[in-house]
Amino acid sequence: MLLLLTGWLVLFMESISRNQIWGALSWSFLHIPAFVLNAVFIFGALLVLTSVTGRMRLSYWLVSATGFTLALISGVKLKMIGIPLLPWDFVLTGEASDMVEYLKNIFTFQLVTDVVIFFAVSWLLLYRTSHIVKVIRWKERLAFALLAVLFVAAVYWDKPLPVKAAFGIGPIPWDQSEHVGTNGLLLATVLNLDYMNVNKMEDYDSDKISAIVTAGAKPALPESSVKPNVIVVLSESLWDPSQLTTVKFSEDPMPFLHELQQKTASGTLLSPQFGGGTANVEFEVLSGNSMRFLPQGTIPYNQHITHGIDSIASIMSRKHGYHATAISPYHRWYFNSDKVYQNFGFSQYISLEFFNPVYEGPYIADSEVAKIIMDQTEKTAGRDFVFANTMQNHFHYYPGKFKENTISVEGDIPEDTRGILETYAQGAKGADDMLKTLVEHYQRSDEPTIIAFFGDHLPYLGDDYKAYKDTKWITGENDPDFLNKIYRTPLVVWSNYLPEQKETLNMSPSFLGPYLLDKAKLSGNYYTDFLLELSKKYPVIPPQNYYADMKIDFADIKRYEMLQYDIMFGERYAYGDLKSKIVNPNYVLGLGPMRIERVTPDKIKAGKVTEITVRGANIPALGVVCANGKVLPTKPDETGALTAKLPADAWKSGTVDLQVKVIDSKEIIVAESAVYKLHSESK
Repeated sequence: MLLLLTGWLVLFMESISRNQIWGALSWSFLHIPAFVLNAVFIFGALLVLTSVTGRMRLSYWLVSATGFTLALISGVKLKMIGIPLLPWDFVLTGEASDMVEYLKNIFTFQLVTDVVIFFAVSWLLLYRTSHIVKVIRWKERLAFALLAVLFVAAVYWDKPLPVKAAFGIGPIPWDQSEHVGTNGLLLATVLNLDYMNVNKMEDYDSDKISAIVTAGAKPALPESSVKPNVIVVLSESLWDPSQLTTVKFSEDPMPFLHELQQKTASGTLLSPQFGGGTANVEFEVLSGNSMRFLPQGTIPYNQHITHGIDSIASIMSRKHGYHATAISPYHRWYFNSDKVYQNFGFSQYISLEFFNPVYEGPYIADSEVAKIIMDQTEKTAGRDFVFANTMQNHFHYYPGKFKENTISVEGDIPEDTRGILETYAQGAKGADDMLKTLVEHYQRSDEPTIIAFFGDHLPYLGDDYKAYKDTKWITGENDPDFLNKIYRTPLVVWSNYLPEQKETLNMSPSFLGPYLLDKAKLSGNYYTDFLLELSKKYPVIPPQNYYADMKIDFADIKRYEMLQYDIMFGERYAYGDLKSKIVNPNYVLGLGPMRIERVTPDKIKAGKVTEITVRGANIPALGVVCANGKVLPTKPDETGALTAKLPADAWKSGTVDLQVKVIDSKEIIVAESAVYKLHSESK
């Protein structure tokens, strides 16, 4: 009966995680060895819980509840962004809150049917047969526990009998949807555990790294006489919807981008992501490292960026005296960004907590990000490297997301798809307006400037690529041009000082940094030199299963992978004494040191409730006024000052200790001013 219950549970979990009963049944017949190995882990869990509780029925329901939850989350994630639940998803910090939005789509007729059938069959097996022992004695419970350990250990380590090897079962880390589709959710999860801790790379040693670096060494170039600002903007979910030829937009959503494409450097990036995972594209652009050498679904920002990694930000700061600023209109803890930007050698990070709360839809407006970029380059004395991302056009794309929609869509498509496309097009228009604002500003600027503006990934436009299928952009996941259609995002590079010349770009995000250094005539490091030369041979690094079609020599890519391993997981042989020079000791979170300079009214009577206005330097609109350490209800006014009501009991010996603090969504104080002594009228 335990074996029968185990098989039934595996089938149920696969049905939920695959979002279809027939898919689970088909898999169970076509991949019997994988089905059996998935069952081993369920069987082990049942035995362990039965040994602990002594009750088989209770153990079954506990395992079922856990399995159902994991399978449901995996199924929802798979429908949304094409990637199932992975072990490293459990090390996410606040990003898991995004899944709350995804869960709105789970209550389907299919799910309800699956659950009803599951409960009906489980009830029959558990309560309508005579084969379930209600209470199990302690000796049998001990035997169950021992048996469970032996079963699970044998499958996990493939010893003493190499069962997995015998049936050709192994991980498919470069395509996690195929991995789970072939091996089943539980077995794929177990196989992925090996990727949680990175094993030493074969043939990796200092001599190999030295040989690669020496072979790629370039003669030192003379310093450029012009040092431009370099502004890199990652525009959230930016894609060109006008490529959909089966529908018609009432107006071009991206007229300015299209204008630039005709006269400057432009093209596409082959993103490693679809529908989400912005941090992974950032990781490639800033560090030059590639997601292709990490298991699909990995998030390096959360897992691996724990030490200084030379990036385009640190190179420009260290070698060329730039002020490197990261700007993000979202929480400073999101994807561990605060620590990551510090490890990448940035000088400053301006996060959501330091923005003016100007929203377009549920997120900070792209126009506000542009404003901070322009303010930042104007306030610094020297040249700037700015990396900024946006949020205005972040998923979801429900009708009514924005204050108004000025773009309508015509075509033979379902109404829900029409609503999604109209909303997305409106968001794309906001991104285009931001690009225009930046270009027009720096056309008037005396500072030479290069702007790179690109999308991180295509937007999620409905489960199972719904809008893309409805508009016939793709026929399905087996579309022969699926990679190019679903993973290519727009890229444009403009400057206000170089000769205007059209150039066609086609690259992986990891090659963008070296390209920009070369365009600005600024020297990089051994790694950017290597990547620049590699990009001339292979402009894009695709998933491994495309190597043959694209005529990519595995040996060339292996050298790239070894340099990346050295940087991220190895001894950093190529860095030499650079290891201690990457992280900026003067790194600042926020607009700069906060300082209260004036409080009005300047004459306040002690023991009386008084509304005060606080002004000063680098005080953000989202800051709060504190009296003697206690947070006061605070609001910004139109002049940029903060107003708060000072309670009557705040006075002590005729003074109040005032501060402005910035508190994030986790109730952590991330910045605070020095204490300002407020004296009463009598003083």
